[in-house]
Amino acid sequence: MLFSILVPIYNTEIYLKECIESALSQSEQDFELVLVDDGSLDGGGALCDRYQALYPDKIRVLHQQNKGLILARRAGVAMAEGDYCVFLDADDALEKECLSTVRETIERTGADIVIYNNYSYFETEQLTESNRAAFADNTEFIGEQKRAIYEMLLTTWKLNNIWMKAIRTPLLKADDTPYEIYADNPHGEDLLQTLYPVTHAEHIVYRDRALYRYRRHSRSITRRLDFDRIDKIFDGKILGQLRRYMTIWGMDTPDYVGRFQARRVGGLLGFFWQHYRIAKTSEQRRELLEYDWAGHADRIGSGLDKARFLSRSQRLQLWAIRNRKRCLLNLIGLVGTIKMRSAYEQ
Repeated sequence: MLFSILVPIYNTEIYLKECIESALSQSEQDFELVLVDDGSLDGGGALCDRYQALYPDKIRVLHQQNKGLILARRAGVAMAEGDYCVFLDADDALEKECLSTVRETIERTGADIVIYNNYSYFETEQLTESNRAAFADNTEFIGEQKRAIYEMLLTTWKLNNIWMKAIRTPLLKADDTPYEIYADNPHGEDLLQTLYPVTHAEHIVYRDRALYRYRRHSRSITRRLDFDRIDKIFDGKILGQLRRYMTIWGMDTPDYVGRFQARRVGGLLGFFWQHYRIAKTSEQRRELLEYDWAGHADRIGSGLDKARFLSRSQRLQLWAIRNRKRCLLNLIGLVGTIKMRSAYEQ
């Protein structure tokens, strides 16, 4: 068997039928579909059982108590019998030619990992948006060429997602990362599970083919911000693991550390503005500014207000947030909104 398609499932019944059908309708049929019901409280578990009854030779189902996304994925890896694992989230879908494209790539190159492009589906607007390629189509990475992959993981989010990768199953099963200690934090789990196989793969190929549909949900921000969620997103534990791999890759240098810090600052600022622009009242903005953004910035590194890897605008934003300069932040937010609107209207 060539492929194991692994689907972690938790309370996604409304999307699950479309997800499963996208797997079953693949033009390449040499695969098993492993559905991991992670203690769903809706009808998702029962739907898995109905599909297994319809396709007993194709589908296997595991029901388990809720353990979180990371351990649900690892349970799927443990069950996998295919030569390669393909990851699929229960609210997303595979394009019909996904597996056939990956198969052709594997047979032509012998790749241990095939990374492929994806596109976004905006649920509310019912619009699709293609994602910019990370590399040219059919770019191969062997030996020192893999450094380009490592650089992309350190400095951007473009290659984080586990669901844009078909990975040789023995690489995944050999991974000895203690995932249990990260199980309470679903944020950053894709990057975490990418590090070991990418490091130990001998041959990686990138395909600039949009083979995966990523659903972007509409999520409103309520009057009361979920600060616990923010703390988890910027928890240094997972990114600390990335720092450990920087040493393994021979990239734990001041230059790469600075670029890594710039990536983290960019994420912090992006998340701040996501909330600040949507805050509708003065009270909401006051509450947001009272949150310990400075503490997160300090944990990223010292002297960020002068760091050469940050743009002048980023340094100004950090200073304004740290010192709670609402008038300046309102002005920066207004300028940023005008720029976004101008870019959208072109």
